[in-house]
Amino acid sequence: MKTKDQKKAAPAGPATEHAEAARQAREAIKKDPASPENYTALAGALRMLAQFLRERNPEASDNLLNLACAAAWEAKRRSTPALISGRTKQEVKILTAWLRMRGHLAPEAGETRMEEIRSEFLAEALRDSESVFALAKPHPL
Repeated sequence: MKTKDQKKAAPAGPATEHAEAARQAREAIKKDPASPENYTALAGALRMLAQFLRERNPEASDNLLNLACAAAWEAKRRSTPALISGRTKQEVKILTAWLRMRGHLAPEAGETRMEEIRSEFLAEALRDSESVFALAKPHPL
C-alpha cells in the first residue's frame, strides 16, 4: 500500500513530463544558444504538451503551439541547409502543416507566418514559465 508521500512523489503523467522536457530544453538553450537541436527539443516538448492539453484547454493549446512554432523556426534558422537534422525538419513540417491548416494558408504564406510567429513569440518561448507547469497539472474535479 502506498503512503501519501509516495503518492505525491509519483509523476503526475505525460503533461508534467512534457513541461519538464520544455524546462530542460530552455536550460540547454541558455547554456548553448547556438545549437539548433536545443530549439528543436523545446519545440517538440511544447507541441506534445499542447497535444495533451487540446481537449481540456484549446486556447492554451494554441498558445503553446505558437511557442512551439517559434522555437522550431528558430531551430531552422540556426541550421545550415546541409546540416539541418531530421528531427528539426520533422518539427518544422508538423508545425507548418498545423499553421497552414488552421489559417488556410498557401505554402509560401505558411513560411512567412512562421517567421512572423518566431519574431513575435520566441522570447516568450525561451522564458522559463510557471504557466507551462500550471497547465500540465490536472485540474481537480
